[in-house]
Amino acid sequence: MISLSNGFKSQYNHKEGSRIIIIRRYLLSVSAYLIFIILTFFTGCSSKVEIFSPYKGIDWDNVIQARAQLHTHTTASDGYFSPHYVVDRYHELGYDILAITDHWLVTYPWQEFSSFEVSSRTYRRQDEGDLVGLSHNDVFVYNNRNPEDLGMLAVKGAEPSHTGPRNHHMVSLFSDVSGEGMDFEETLAANEKAGGLSSFAHPARSRERDNNDVEDYIYFFDNYPHIFGIDIFTRATFREPGRWPYSKELLSGLLMHYGSPGSDNWRPVWMTSTDDLHRIEDIDQGYQVQLLDKLDQENVYKSLKEGAFFWVAKAPDEQAPVIGSVDFNGSRITVSGTGYDHVAWYFNNEKIHNGESFDFLKDGSDDVFYVYFMAYTSDFSIDRQQGALIGSQPFWIERQ
Repeated sequence: MISLSNGFKSQYNHKEGSRIIIIRRYLLSVSAYLIFIILTFFTGCSSKVEIFSPYKGIDWDNVIQARAQLHTHTTASDGYFSPHYVVDRYHELGYDILAITDHWLVTYPWQEFSSFEVSSRTYRRQDEGDLVGLSHNDVFVYNNRNPEDLGMLAVKGAEPSHTGPRNHHMVSLFSDVSGEGMDFEETLAANEKAGGLSSFAHPARSRERDNNDVEDYIYFFDNYPHIFGIDIFTRATFREPGRWPYSKELLSGLLMHYGSPGSDNWRPVWMTSTDDLHRIEDIDQGYQVQLLDKLDQENVYKSLKEGAFFWVAKAPDEQAPVIGSVDFNGSRITVSGTGYDHVAWYFNNEKIHNGESFDFLKDGSDDVFYVYFMAYTSDFSIDRQQGALIGSQPFWIERQ
């Protein structure tokens, strides 16, 4: 065996030790640099992530959560009950906001119900025996109501009921425009000029579905800024379950088209839900929860325009979930509430996450630029007509 002299050994050990120290210092420097890069990246990401939502800035401790029904009919058009009967039923159920939206007719104000006439269609129904079992007073007698005495807010409304290619039934609010004697776009233009708001009624009904596709909706949303939303649910969805997937797919097509708030052509599309009440069994299945500073016309108008509301779908006699707050922390959204077992988050008509919190950076991916949630009871089923859910408007993200 070859042996090393003590001097050579010492020199060798010194050089080897120096080399190890240099390597260690290099590795520590590289590690520190990598950590710095990683921290800088994530800090930069979080500081440049912005969530756009109608629920930001809401004082959840003091906000009024007002139950609103914005699509109903009376015997002044094709409903089965008089205007005051409809008002009384919703009042009994604890509704705060109500719009009567008769076809081609503004049945308003409530203090002048007695000046309106029963429709010819109602008299035909009587002749055909379609009103058997209904009280004459509940159908044909019109009594005035004062919304202030009832603690309710009466919203002026009508349902212009245009049909045919590129035509649509609309819920028109806050104006005297009924659409009578106008074509579809004349009605839209008149309602906008009058300062009203419009939304697309029951797009999944066969009449609207057969006459419109996503490009038609895009055209109208592009050209009429006062159109604030589109029904994702009505009480008829329980009767025709095929409406549910169609409505969600249509909504997805619109949201994907308009992209995020940084896009050149972006505009919000809000989800609406209504009873579209005709018969009494239609009542209290689809409605909205408007988030208001004050229960008045101005604040309701503002909440509809800006999307500060939730939408509800529930089977008769079920209790709907309640959202107590929506909180934001960086890229994270957290929902809290009562009356639900599950919270699911959706993008492009697909469920992408479960739970009360969603983080765009952790739970999403690069292509996810919006989400909305549904909080629902474990037994909720459109097909079986049971359970209840409450849904949000979209949350958009901008990654800069």
